[in-house]
Amino acid sequence: MFLVLIGIIILIACGCGFLALQKVEETPIITDAIKIKEEYELLNGKINESNNLNYPVVTLSIDNPFVYRSESEIIDILKNRTGIIYFGFSSCPWCRSILPILEEAAREVGVAQIFYLDIQNIRDVLELDENDKVVTSKEGNNGYYQIVELLDEYLSEYSLENKEGKEISTGKKRLFAPTVVGVLNGKIVSFHEGSVDSQKNGFEPLSDVQKEELKSIYVDLIQKTLEGTCNDAC
Repeated sequence: MFLVLIGIIILIACGCGFLALQKVEETPIITDAIKIKEEYELLNGKINESNNLNYPVVTLSIDNPFVYRSESEIIDILKNRTGIIYFGFSSCPWCRSILPILEEAAREVGVAQIFYLDIQNIRDVLELDENDKVVTSKEGNNGYYQIVELLDEYLSEYSLENKEGKEISTGKKRLFAPTVVGVLNGKIVSFHEGSVDSQKNGFEPLSDVQKEELKSIYVDLIQKTLEGTCNDAC
């Protein structure tokens, strides 16, 4: 009887161990790729409250190449390293239009990682007062200003439109979304801002011709960046 009890105890212990191991094995690993996929696809079917238009639908693979990076990490890449950097945010309609195409271009070239910095909440916010004077309603953080300084010669000037539709220059540069930058050993070798020139509204889907044009731009950008090297981004 004693041996039978010992056997039962051993069986129970083994069973518990097996279940515990099974539970560990079944726990999904949440990668950056999955988080970014969920972040962007969360707005599929949702309406932008400012204009009552549907957000462009985004579909990314679960093993997409996008990985999160902080401002300090992006600054380090811009100064010292090699990689493709994507600046954007999930509610930006233009970003939603280009992201699946950027993923496709990366796969075509064979790039394993594209470094992603969400810039929605780190940028400054400028507005015009009643006299069309530019005022800063929200300061950007230090990391954002350092990135703007590093990209200064490539960035567009920031202007605001007044009530009469006149463009008023802010006298500052702006890191617009989406922007894709190629860096080779701390040197910027390729840069693309926005989508394609023919896309005038970020909420309108890209045509097949526009998609091919944009993919060609990204493939060229990535190839220029990785020419003669294969380290951080490969």
